[in-house]
Amino acid sequence: MAFAWTKSEVGLVLTEENIREALNKILEPPLALFSLQVQNRKNHTLIEVSLDRLDSPTGSASLEDCETISARLNEELASYGDDFLYTLQVASCGAERELRLPADLKRFQGLLAKLEIDEDGGTKDKKIFRILETTEESVRLEPFDRNKKKKRVEPISISISSITKGNLFLEL
Repeated sequence: MAFAWTKSEVGLVLTEENIREALNKILEPPLALFSLQVQNRKNHTLIEVSLDRLDSPTGSASLEDCETISARLNEELASYGDDFLYTLQVASCGAERELRLPADLKRFQGLLAKLEIDEDGGTKDKKIFRILETTEESVRLEPFDRNKKKKRVEPISISISSITKGNLFLEL
């Protein structure tokens, strides 16, 4: 399927949908699209691609993965002529990536995550936990404290719906 170009007052415009279609042709497992942002500006477009590596413990794509996808997408974009001015950035979603809830809680069991949790009274609490086990509605978490690594902390169970956002957390 080809790109659908549209004429505008500032020249050619390529939509996010068109770029997403091109990426779907290019990306092969274990690589997947994590996020895509397309910002059309006057006479220039910024394309930001974030990759997920499905076979990586943290979902991080390698530098080689990013270079390969960048080159292949540049080839696709170049085949439509020189009238389209763009900047392409291809990166990994990273080892401290945003979690897509609730699926990533299961995917990243055993890893540390910084979670924002809705508590009674409408407050939000951010803490670091090790993800132990997930079910359809709840998750067992072990609170993490850098200063008390040797002290055993009792796991807690919370409703998945009480987690408003989260990121993987690297223990250095």
